[in-house]
Amino acid sequence: MILLVTASSRGEECAAAIEPKTHQKVQIAASLNQAVGLLQAHEYDVLVLDESFQQLEAAAESMVTTHAGMTVPIYVNLSLHGAERVALEVNRGLQRLVGERLASMRAAENLLRNELRGEVTAILLNSELALREQSLSPGIKQKLQVMHDLADKMRCRLEADPARQPGSRVRPAITQAGTSARTH
Repeated sequence: MILLVTASSRGEECAAAIEPKTHQKVQIAASLNQAVGLLQAHEYDVLVLDESFQQLEAAAESMVTTHAGMTVPIYVNLSLHGAERVALEVNRGLQRLVGERLASMRAAENLLRNELRGEVTAILLNSELALREQSLSPGIKQKLQVMHDLADKMRCRLEADPARQPGSRVRPAITQAGTSARTH
């Protein structure tokens, strides 16, 4: 969802232009109090701030962005630009947001994958060493073998990263909510 903060009479026109470009619902806040209230009540992907609104409300930017949380601000000027241009700017900002989120998710996935590889390797090594012990009872040996086999399956899954396979067709897709999803 997108929050457009403007006191301009063109707010409705811009919101109507933004919605089909971004496939997201746009809510308009015409005052500082209304913007803060909406930010506290709802979660938004993008916060579109009209620069002319900031001139009217001296503390608008700091007050609104303080309550925005993870919402990405995009600055536009409704007095200078047409609704289509504003919609294009918002759409570009939303696309950057999706790209940044996807890059963050990939970085977190790679970090986790690398950490797990080390742990799984340690489990495999220790279970192999334990299985070599001659004094193990058959029950303990069987349980160690199951643990070893599970760790080996985990290792195979960690190494079979679909995004790195040659000829992989895994690509990010932008959903209506503006978040990314993997499609095959």
